[in-house]
Amino acid sequence: MPVNFRYAKPGYAALNVTDLARTTEFLTEVYALSPYGEGPDGERFFRSGSQHHDLVLYQNEQAGFVRHAWQMESDDDVQKAYRHFEAIGLGPSWLSREQTEVLALGYRPVFRVREPTVGICYEYYSEMTQVSSPPSIQITDFEGYLHVGINVPDVRASTEFAVENMGYLVSDYLGDHLAALVRAFPIPHHHTFAFLPSRTGKPGFNHIAFKVKSFADVGKYYNRVMNNQAKIAFGIGKHPTSTSVHLYIFDPDGLSWEYSQGMEQFDEHHPRPARFMSTNAEDYDLWGARPNPEFGTFGNVVTE
Repeated sequence: MPVNFRYAKPGYAALNVTDLARTTEFLTEVYALSPYGEGPDGERFFRSGSQHHDLVLYQNEQAGFVRHAWQMESDDDVQKAYRHFEAIGLGPSWLSREQTEVLALGYRPVFRVREPTVGICYEYYSEMTQVSSPPSIQITDFEGYLHVGINVPDVRASTEFAVENMGYLVSDYLGDHLAALVRAFPIPHHHTFAFLPSRTGKPGFNHIAFKVKSFADVGKYYNRVMNNQAKIAFGIGKHPTSTSVHLYIFDPDGLSWEYSQGMEQFDEHHPRPARFMSTNAEDYDLWGARPNPEFGTFGNVVTE
């Protein structure tokens, strides 16, 4: 089903962690995000650039994915998206003014909705408070939050629903729907969300990615990983799908965090068609990188 609303960019991600202090140290010392205060329930905000936050962390008994937020091109697009999801029976719900003010989205309408194949929570908004002061940590030139990957029981079902009902387009499949890398139209990035196969039959968190400007940012990231005795999950390598240079590492809960640099961009009006990419081991990475067997296996998905 075609949709009549337009996405502007990936907005921010919300995750659960088991120890806020420990993960904060990881994010500031290794991943290089800047802390930007706390919410009324102890949640912590982190930024990579001029917007109030790119990431929200909540304390929880189990680490994992909470929600993915989309910034839309306009208030009108938020309203159109709400009416669309309401019409197809997904039951979207508006956030209260108090909720949106906590998230620095307090001057525009914001809603959340869950897609039905897994229960992934998406948030839709049009504006976030901008901050004039530079981030407190500036050792990485970030281009912002990029995507999350979620392990789903049925990649085909989740992908087809997203394409038919949410305004997503497939950039590449791995094998016959073993995985699908999708972008929210008309965002040009190769993928702004990823549906990946679940090893357990249950939804799970796979990884979170931020986009960085240069290969030097990836190299400095690697050295911080080594100097802080963090554990590499995958890379340094180069994806044959998006052509991004990548490095994933594990945080203290085992969640995988990626730096992504140099991603294929799609033309809004004349994009290439989706490809079915080889899943052979020798074709997995252009530089021969191989993932740690535990890559993408830690973390749940909050589905209700």
